[in-house]
Amino acid sequence: MSGAKNPVIIIQARIGSTRLPGKTMMGIGGKMLIDWVIDGALQIKNAADVVVAVPDGLEDDAQAAYIAKRGVKCFRGSTLDVLARYYHAAAWTKADPVVRLCADSPLPGSELMDAMIEEHIGNNADLTHCATLFPLGSAGEVISFAALERMFREAQKEYCREHVTPYIHENPQAFCIHRVKPPAWMQKNYRLTIDTETDVEMMETLFGSVRSAGMEVNFTNAMAMLDSRPEIALINAGVKQRNWREE
Repeated sequence: MSGAKNPVIIIQARIGSTRLPGKTMMGIGGKMLIDWVIDGALQIKNAADVVVAVPDGLEDDAQAAYIAKRGVKCFRGSTLDVLARYYHAAAWTKADPVVRLCADSPLPGSELMDAMIEEHIGNNADLTHCATLFPLGSAGEVISFAALERMFREAQKEYCREHVTPYIHENPQAFCIHRVKPPAWMQKNYRLTIDTETDVEMMETLFGSVRSAGMEVNFTNAMAMLDSRPEIALINAGVKQRNWREE
């Protein structure tokens, strides 16, 4: 990867989910959700490191201890001001750019994320994200440290602090935004994130089906299974996603 600086994946993870409390430490498909996310992040070749950004409250102590025991870097920061947590985690690791992933999405699309990091650096972008339809939860965002620092200093609205990048999306004229178009086989409306018990049911069914077919559970094989068995995707197709634009 030419022109790379220090791309670091920062995964935001907290125990206190309002819709499904404790989900990051919940067992799904044979291992904890946080392990699925970390293991998927480690498959992203263009990233130099992986950090999990965890709230600094007592309820997240066990999660932080588990992450550290795994040998993965763990940064503790604000519970509600996730933007501040990201900014300080990025400064701590000297990350530039920051690759943002969420801990409720067990199947990061490593192939797409590698392309996003490459193109982000090549275009000297402030923000790089997916340009078209993509399975919910499997495409992260890539953010320059300069843009992250600017958001940290300028963003005032509560939802801009909680959801990290709305400030850029609301002020596109002030930033260099690059959009990556995934290949056609990735452009599907599957819900691969976990917010509800229905999402857990879908993932358990999906992971079990992939394994029963003799395949490793990963993003590519999960997509192939959903293409061949669309009824699995219907399990959680009706779950409404929280959207900062509607708050």
